[in-house]
Amino acid sequence: MKRVIAAQVEGNARIAPDIYQLTLSLPDAEEPARPGQFVNVYPADGAHLLPRPISVCRQQGSLLTLVYRAVGDGTRRMAVLRPGETLRVSSPLGNGYALPEHGHVLLVGGGVGVPPLLQTAHAAKAKGLSVTVALGYRDALFLKDEFAAASDALFIATEDGSAGFHGNVVQLLAREALSEETAVLACGPKPMLRALAALCAERKLPLQVSLEERMGCGYGACVGCVCKLRQNGAVVQKRVCKDGPVFDGSEVIFE
Repeated sequence: MKRVIAAQVEGNARIAPDIYQLTLSLPDAEEPARPGQFVNVYPADGAHLLPRPISVCRQQGSLLTLVYRAVGDGTRRMAVLRPGETLRVSSPLGNGYALPEHGHVLLVGGGVGVPPLLQTAHAAKAKGLSVTVALGYRDALFLKDEFAAASDALFIATEDGSAGFHGNVVQLLAREALSEETAVLACGPKPMLRALAALCAERKLPLQVSLEERMGCGYGACVGCVCKLRQNGAVVQKRVCKDGPVFDGSEVIFE
């Protein structure tokens, strides 16, 4: 059953320009998040009516880590939270990634689509899968060491050329020979996902993508976060919060 709980702030640190890592302590009985799920974060001061959906970066026992970009008034208010303060969050929401039973997974992240792949990497390693991670940044890196510890191989691309491959992460992958046994799981901006879907279709690789849309309720009631898929020759609408946020990348219509 989905519910809203009171969590205590354990830490809230700036880890890159406008990027913050928020660590929350949850009641012990809370269900663990599955890879690719998100939580709704409710503003502590009640200044905003709608919650902020933020993907789970990592959950270890009762500690929940969220990594977010402070871009609007709501997330900027989150950025000044201090240890000991209380923040209301929902239990984990949405449908996450389906990990294969065996073989190799390639995790592809871009920008603020990078953090949710950390939980996914740990889950894949715990399942005995081989894990390769490819991350794309505009300039400043974050969570690089954490991904290095959770994967068998890590590739970095930066648009300004300050680290790793000079270019975007899909351009990096286009240069690599990818095994037909590879399952690709991705999260990032739509242009990245669109280009990655084309590359995976060309290489005949299965792809799961996590989509980001503006959400109202986060539970599927308001139908404010609809995306379009092509299934069995027909165009259908799905709710990102309830039916996703993870979908078959070959079915998503990127508009």
